[in-house]
Amino acid sequence: MSMRVERSSLEQVQERFEVLKKRKAPGTFTEQDLDERIRKQQEEEEELKRQRREKKKEKKKGKVVEEEPEMDPEVAEMMGFGGFGSSKKS
Repeated sequence: MSMRVERSSLEQVQERFEVLKKRKAPGTFTEQDLDERIRKQQEEEEELKRQRREKKKEKKKGKVVEEEPEMDPEVAEMMGFGGFGSSKKS
């Protein structure tokens, strides 16, 4: 494999220009296409945000369920776990 660049012929250059012209043709993209793509992108972003909010709500619901006391309040009071009050008597 050599590191030399192959010299292009006139025909190859002309073909390349034609390909680039076709790719850059003004009729291929219209404002409507651009507006449609932007609208679709915004809808996808909104859907992702909605899914994230729902996931966050579900996670919070799970935490609330976990934080419920497992011990009966009367039993906890009898054992001295009534609250986080001060032990200092005044």
